[in-house]
Amino acid sequence: MTVMESRSGNVSGGLVNLPESGGVAGRWGVEGEEKYIGWVRSMSRIGLLDLWEQVKTGRDLAPWPRGKAFEYLILRAFELEGAEVIWPYRGEWEQVDGALYVDGLSCLVECKHWREPVGFGPIAKLKVRVDRRPPPVIGLFFSVSGFSVPAVDEFHAQPLRNLLLWEESDVNLALRLGMRSALGIKWRKAVEEAVMDHELKQEDFR
Repeated sequence: MTVMESRSGNVSGGLVNLPESGGVAGRWGVEGEEKYIGWVRSMSRIGLLDLWEQVKTGRDLAPWPRGKAFEYLILRAFELEGAEVIWPYRGEWEQVDGALYVDGLSCLVECKHWREPVGFGPIAKLKVRVDRRPPPVIGLFFSVSGFSVPAVDEFHAQPLRNLLLWEESDVNLALRLGMRSALGIKWRKAVEEAVMDHELKQEDFR
């Protein structure tokens, strides 16, 4: 097991002793948000890469609840590159994994850390959320386990022009070569080629 990095550098049992939040304000009462923001904001890019390796193993990430580490990892990775991040919150009708504003794009974020590939249902649910917002908003759907073949087939069959799908290989490259660059590449592919699930390749970043 790799070791998550913190400012304090305190390590115990393969995981760092995660720091307190330091008073980061929460939004709309999502349980534990203040604490999770403090944890992930203590991590540099090296710490995030270590955490990502742990996420991919599917092993217990305690004290993180299952799925939470991936959500906060993605948001922190964008924040480290200067994006304005809105941390997970609960609105009147929904709980949102996060939002970000970067390079002229307004994005609603959805993250799934499941053992099995994600089906079409959660994709459709994110589309409904995005469609309730002003037209410039796009959805970014990150899945550690990818998407099922039927889900991808249905995704291509539907006119889903405002969602970008991210799989494990995309996150691997984005964390190493730049989240903002990765988003820009995916956005250009969507605009120029109508490809909403472009699989990132290293040569894309040249």
